[in-house]
Amino acid sequence: MTAEPSSPLNGIRAVLFDLDGTLIDAVESHYRVFSRVLAAFDVRLDQLIFKRHYSPNWYQFYKRVGIPETRWPEADQLWLRYYAAEAPAMRDGADEALASVRASGRALGLITAGDRSRVERDLRRMNWESLFDVVVCAGDVAERKPHPAPLVHGLIRLEVPPAAAAYIGDTVEDVEMGKAAGVTTLVVLGGFSSRDALEATGPGGLLKSLRDLVELLQG
Repeated sequence: MTAEPSSPLNGIRAVLFDLDGTLIDAVESHYRVFSRVLAAFDVRLDQLIFKRHYSPNWYQFYKRVGIPETRWPEADQLWLRYYAAEAPAMRDGADEALASVRASGRALGLITAGDRSRVERDLRRMNWESLFDVVVCAGDVAERKPHPAPLVHGLIRLEVPPAAAAYIGDTVEDVEMGKAAGVTTLVVLGGFSSRDALEATGPGGLLKSLRDLVELLQG
């Protein structure tokens, strides 16, 4: 008899999530917002350029498309202004996945590159503002994804070691951050990074949707 494969979440005491592209379906919203921001700097953005250069680290994205570093603060302010008109929906299965983490008795965290004021707005829209045990946003630590510092900061606050934690994201940078921090890293397809790019980084597992995570949590 062949033994059933063990779940990658066996022994996991904390599950932490990315926000944009993972829990909320933000790809099209971000494309629209970045198109407007870059237009203010006379930089044209199309879908191909966006997919090629996108990074959850905005400053890496600005650098790749040619925005001078001296104007990054201006670009940030424009981004927040334009995003205020956006209201991306939650991804399929997001509510169930978050509820399943809670029901399993594991700690629940959010590690995002988003500005805190914007993130808190999105959490209120989704009725998730009181759900997470820890929320780490841009500026809470000096480093940004894919540096492991944001994730390590969240784990320290939860008092959970990396070997007992899992991070759920949707980008190459999420995988790189998770692996550098020493956590189990799973990725949800259909976000900002392609399947080929994600597979090349060697995540701990690929999820077709967040509903797959619910099954792992119950396994």
